[in-house]
Amino acid sequence: MLESKWGLRFVALILAIFFFLSVNNVFGNVFNTDDISQKSTKTIQDVPVDVIYNNKDLHVTKAPDNVDVNLSGPQSKLIKIENPEDLKVTIDLSDKKAGEYHKKFQVKGIDDDVSYSVKPKSADVHLEKKITKKMHVQPDVSQSDIDAKYKVSKQSISPETVKVTGGEQQLKKIAYLKATFKKASKISKDTNDVAEVNAFDKELNKLNVSINPSEVDLKVAVEPYSKKVKVRTKSTGKLDNDRELDNIKLNDKEVEIYGSRDDLQSINEVTAEVDLDGVSESTEKTVKFDLPDNVTKVSPKETKAYINVK
Repeated sequence: MLESKWGLRFVALILAIFFFLSVNNVFGNVFNTDDISQKSTKTIQDVPVDVIYNNKDLHVTKAPDNVDVNLSGPQSKLIKIENPEDLKVTIDLSDKKAGEYHKKFQVKGIDDDVSYSVKPKSADVHLEKKITKKMHVQPDVSQSDIDAKYKVSKQSISPETVKVTGGEQQLKKIAYLKATFKKASKISKDTNDVAEVNAFDKELNKLNVSINPSEVDLKVAVEPYSKKVKVRTKSTGKLDNDRELDNIKLNDKEVEIYGSRDDLQSINEVTAEVDLDGVSESTEKTVKFDLPDNVTKVSPKETKAYINVK
């Protein structure tokens, strides 16, 4: 066969396949069962915790949301466990009444030859009698959600009240129900969008309660950003006939300046410059304001200066 042309091609093909399988360690993977059966360990972080309890009459508080699970067992079994969703961690309080409980975590859905340990090992869980009450919601548009050239002039929500369900003690802790935009990116015009409602205590810690509806309509109206600043008087020139200046009084001691929030932050006053050249007796002048470069507008645009001489 080797003397024939096709025989040589067949032998070359067999050798090529053999070398390919050898280079890719296929034979080693097939016949080396030690790597598959050997013991191994791994840690899956942030595995969600499911608390099993009578959620019709009770409300759970103080239970952790996530835990880390350390696994040990055959490598072939651990390979299948890669993500937090591959595990199920529970705390079983299905037969418990309202009260405080110290319970260990249980990991379900893994093979018998895989051992585990949970960090932390256990949790203090508080079950409270479930109650529901109506509460008022506050619209809460953060200044960080608004374009720096604008500020909130008015905000409102609909509906203004929602039903809050939770443990009795949890509801007593609620200081604020705040509605905030789910999607907000530098608002520069009047906006009406969906807002998420959350409950907070006096220190603005988020509370674990159920809110219905959990979303409301939030309307916000904006206007150009401005701030009020003091007016400083500056006199230039010289009075005629060697007269002396007694004082200068301005009609506006405070004005409103407009511009970017960042630009106006460091500006606390503007200047009204009063020219005394040609003035020989008490009089009044209309003067404009000397504005910093970043101020786009001032209101009022000008003011009256009352010049008193002696």
